[in-house]
Amino acid sequence: SMAIDFYKEVIEQDSDTPKTPLPYYYIIDNLIADHRTKEAAKYLEVCQTLPAYRPFLTPIYQAHIALAEYDEARADAIIAEAARVFSEDSGFLFEAAQYFASKCEYEKAIGFYEASWSAEEDQKPRYTDALHGIALICEIQGEYQKAADTYDRLITCLKEEWGYTKDDAPVKEMEREKQRILQK
Repeated sequence: SMAIDFYKEVIEQDSDTPKTPLPYYYIIDNLIADHRTKEAAKYLEVCQTLPAYRPFLTPIYQAHIALAEYDEARADAIIAEAARVFSEDSGFLFEAAQYFASKCEYEKAIGFYEASWSAEEDQKPRYTDALHGIALICEIQGEYQKAADTYDRLITCLKEEWGYTKDDAPVKEMEREKQRILQK
């Protein structure tokens, strides 16, 4: 694909002293999407050596590679093992939630989103992606009140942790989402 070729070029131009893992993340994602898992695994090996690389991503990528190889049992086992090692890592917990959401295992996904949110309790202001994930799943499941309540939590975070007011665009946008849900 064009994206894969593009990132291969970016990586080759940067090959003397690779600085950032970002192009590796993009190429690995695209290779996994194409089921080119052997190539993805090779790029993951190099990526793991870069200074800014986050180690919790290794099992996440290995699990997605296993899924792309139609080995869901192995993928789940990789995540389960990693969940013991990275149980306090909000980044891992968030990516594990995304993994289960992608498989439509919504209860597990919500559990990991909540764990990710809690793990950042002492790292304020927190990003609201985990709450957003929960709200989306609640909406998919038709649990509109629970989704609206989750938007309330999100709005509280925007106000108390980020210092936004009710008149600021991020708060207004989440209020609109909440109202949209409540009208279902």
